Amino acid sequence: MTTVPDIESVGVVGGSLGGLFQAVALTELGLDVTVWERSSGRPDDRGAGIVLQPSVAWFLNMFCGVDPDRISVPVTHRQFFSQDGRSHHTLMRQQMISWGALYTSLRDRLDPARYHDGQQVTALASRHDGVDVHLGDTVHSVDLAVIADGSASRHRGLVAPDSAPRYAGYVAYRGVIAEADLTEDLSAVFRDRFSFYDGDRTQFLCYFIPGDFGTTAPGERRMNWVWYVRADAAGLDRITTDRNGTAHGLSLPPGLIAPRVHDELLDRTRRLLPEPMRELVEHTREPFTQAILDGRVTRMRNDRMLLTGDAAFVVRPHTAASAEKAAADAITLFTALQQVPSLDGALRAWEKNRLAEGMALYQHGVGLGHRLGLGGPATPAAAAGPTG
Repeated sequence: MTTVPDIESVGVVGGSLGGLFQAVALTELGLDVTVWERSSGRPDDRGAGIVLQPSVAWFLNMFCGVDPDRISVPVTHRQFFSQDGRSHHTLMRQQMISWGALYTSLRDRLDPARYHDGQQVTALASRHDGVDVHLGDTVHSVDLAVIADGSASRHRGLVAPDSAPRYAGYVAYRGVIAEADLTEDLSAVFRDRFSFYDGDRTQFLCYFIPGDFGTTAPGERRMNWVWYVRADAAGLDRITTDRNGTAHGLSLPPGLIAPRVHDELLDRTRRLLPEPMRELVEHTREPFTQAILDGRVTRMRNDRMLLTGDAAFVVRPHTAASAEKAAADAITLFTALQQVPSLDGALRAWEKNRLAEGMALYQHGVGLGHRLGLGGPATPAAAAGPTG
């Protein structure tokens, strides 16, 4: 157990993946870590898929004692479709994991007493030797505060004012289907494949991910698909307004899509997608949606408050690197606190490293979006509607 100079306690604001990566790694340093998450209960495990990148796999193995091969689905090839349904493929080995399997691995590693859900941090206030974390009328004093409350961060401005993410001009429709609900012929088309269709200013991709409780047994997995579709701000408002007329702003959870929007999605599917991918969308009972955002910061540290994960850089999902970025934020902070003798020196070194990596990834994602014909004029995310 390492002694970290000038730190004994850490408060993590946000208990999703970014916060959990930090909490698990900092606990390994022997620090007293507390996580506050405003949502209640464990999230639904029907969530979407993630490409398992090296930093995430390393983190699972080293910090969580989890074999990443056990909770991921391997693919051997990338498969590319034309609109007439013909395809070709190239050899490329990757591993796919579900958001739920990753979340569970991280949270199960953390002492439940350290994780407080249903508790919203209302304010953060710097002290000369730490940070006061306010939860309503209650104040917790910590030596270091890690802000990890995602792309819609309520506390980002304390570190990086005027750095709110901007809407990139398109959305991702997403769907998850139980493998058992697919025909054998359709399942075989996508087995061991990371499949793509690049159309006119659109892209569709799909792959298998673990099923319930992280199972990777054939027949018990899930098919995960993503379809990027251009939408102006008015279109985003319409897409993310649910069947009851409630506006969700930047995302729409499963089960709430408005009938008219669902009908439009199916009509677009039949006109534009190759047949195997069309069948996937038609098989999906509860598609959901998220706005694609661009977010960058010029600072990730204000004294003893740090930004991490999507609270700092929001990168386009074409990079397949959001979870990788959050894991790397945690790994590099863990390393800096171990190796640099002073706290200020460690935090300065960490910030310099993560700013450079975050900006490179941000620019890479914007470039990929433009190459796909998906880069529209960015607009402030708030202008697209409330964050729900």
